[in-house]
Amino acid sequence: MTQRENEKPVAVKKPVRISGAASSTAKVLPIYYYLSNFQLMLEGVASRYGDLLDEVELGFIDTFSALSCDAQCLLVRLISRKGPWFCEAQLSYSEIETIPGAISELGEQSLICYEQPEMTWLLHKSTKAELIQALVEISQALVETRGATAREGALPNETGFHADQRQVDIKRLKKSELIQYAQETGLLAHLLRRLAPAQHWFCLSPQAVYRRFELLYFERMSQSLSQFILADLGIHNFEAYSTSIASRSFNTRAEIEGLYSLSTLYREFEEGGLSGKPSDISIEKFDLFCQRLTELPDFTKEAGNEKLNRMTQGLWLMAARQLERLGHFECALALYGNTKRPPSRERQARCLNKLGRDDEALEFVELMLASPMEESERLVARRLQKSLHRSLGRAAPKPWQGEFDTFKLECQRTVNDESIEGEELNAERVEQCAARHLSTAQGNKLRLCVEVENRLFCSMFGLAFWDIIFSDVGGAFANPYQSRPSDMYQSEFYPRRKQAIDKRLAALASGDTQMIMEHFHQKRGITNDWVHWPLFEELSFDDLGLESAQSRDKDQTPLLLQLALTAFSGAFLAKLFRQMLFDLRYYRAGFPDLICFHLTAEHLAIERPATELLATENQATDDGAPSLAHNRVTAELIEVKGPGDALRDNQTIWLDWFNRNGVKASVCYLSWLD
Repeated sequence: MTQRENEKPVAVKKPVRISGAASSTAKVLPIYYYLSNFQLMLEGVASRYGDLLDEVELGFIDTFSALSCDAQCLLVRLISRKGPWFCEAQLSYSEIETIPGAISELGEQSLICYEQPEMTWLLHKSTKAELIQALVEISQALVETRGATAREGALPNETGFHADQRQVDIKRLKKSELIQYAQETGLLAHLLRRLAPAQHWFCLSPQAVYRRFELLYFERMSQSLSQFILADLGIHNFEAYSTSIASRSFNTRAEIEGLYSLSTLYREFEEGGLSGKPSDISIEKFDLFCQRLTELPDFTKEAGNEKLNRMTQGLWLMAARQLERLGHFECALALYGNTKRPPSRERQARCLNKLGRDDEALEFVELMLASPMEESERLVARRLQKSLHRSLGRAAPKPWQGEFDTFKLECQRTVNDESIEGEELNAERVEQCAARHLSTAQGNKLRLCVEVENRLFCSMFGLAFWDIIFSDVGGAFANPYQSRPSDMYQSEFYPRRKQAIDKRLAALASGDTQMIMEHFHQKRGITNDWVHWPLFEELSFDDLGLESAQSRDKDQTPLLLQLALTAFSGAFLAKLFRQMLFDLRYYRAGFPDLICFHLTAEHLAIERPATELLATENQATDDGAPSLAHNRVTAELIEVKGPGDALRDNQTIWLDWFNRNGVKASVCYLSWLD
């Protein structure tokens, strides 16, 4: 192994946790950042699942550790590239001294194998310019071999065509026409040999089981080695939660094999042409996939593993949906029947409707209305109920529309002040325009409208339950790079933490909102799937004319959070969060676009300007911000709709909910003045 001073990777360190906002200074990654990250992944899997690894996996760790630095680097580089075939001529990395030597070493350790790429893949990967160059060179070589003397560059006599004339024509052909030309002239075999010469192409061997380590390290298919880079660059800073052996998701070798099988089926479905248009799907291939799916064990009964069970149900739903699209409604019904996970009952109702069995379909719908598993299930059931009643000749139930006020606003189009200098100016969005027009200041009263949409209440939820979200629950956290627990949007999230969540809701209901403020200051800048940190920088005391040293202090409680905690009581927030907890995925969206704060100062002189309403003499919070303690703050919510825009279901639900719970929420229909 070649020793290179100051370049050889050092011992792998644990991920650095930064308990503050990410630095704005661009970070330069060390030369071997990717190798260190790969080693970190191997070490993480070995420490967490070492007792369950098989001989192949343990052998890979040993083999990789014994490789030279060049070979280690090249293997990780190949893993990060899009294969499955690689060509030596296409590899160029400045930190690897000898790529041919690294390739040879990987071959000796059976981590790669020399293999000609498939014809279809090779032609797809080759560019039009590469095909043209190869065809011209082939033609010239054939001319020289056959001793053609008519003129330089002539094609073989049997083609009846001259290379120089055909070269001009080739440049005008599309890529697909070039391939067709090669087939028709008998040059395809020559073309493939020139594009993929022997011993120049290779692929990773089955011994390079890096995908297994990715799965075991992240325990989810949505994360990969690229996650390390985001952390290295400081783009994501993560909470310091527990990833101990006691909290791992898989505790037997059978469960790990189940994870591998399920992930393979997911990849086959997505990458094997089974998720595309029905007209493009091979029925034989799809039938084979479904057969393999039916042979999977029941992971809930056999292993009690809820994570594997959710993955299995996801596959059932994907396969059943494709059968439904193919028009095989009876087969789709059978697959949907294997899971209760939404939208299984909805899709069964729709299949039954397509089969003309409306009475049975209505039974599913009424069951969904009586005991919905998710809010989206309740909403779709209402629509299905209406259409099925009509189909059965029954009186349709009155549609639910919610209760809220509406008003109209006419505005002149203006240029967006946030447009970047030097770029084409953008038209002001309807939400921005409405917020600007609806903000007013009269005497000692101020109406301040801020565009928040889903960000404010979701952030307050994340701050209120921060410690509970990141608590040590079995299977919740697999690696140090998660912005939420793995069951955050599953029905099990609340029940598994019910005692802690109910205790927090009770504290909020009693008026205690201190934990929201504490978590904001303790966790500021740390990644949380619920908290939108930039939101709190969009509104400052300076915007209201309160220019003071304290108001410019970055460590103070931001104005928006102060206003929200003053306008909304803990009891109200407890109700709001309980509503969200019924279906976190659904209820994290649909909140009104604007929040309008109404501020009055009962203890201030009437002649004081509205911009000073928040500043009371000698009144400041402990962190130096102007105090709202002696000001009266209320809030209303406004959904803004531009021309042609309509309310979505979740927006209607939230508008109605806020009005029923004492907070005015309305819809502003904005139109542009000519």
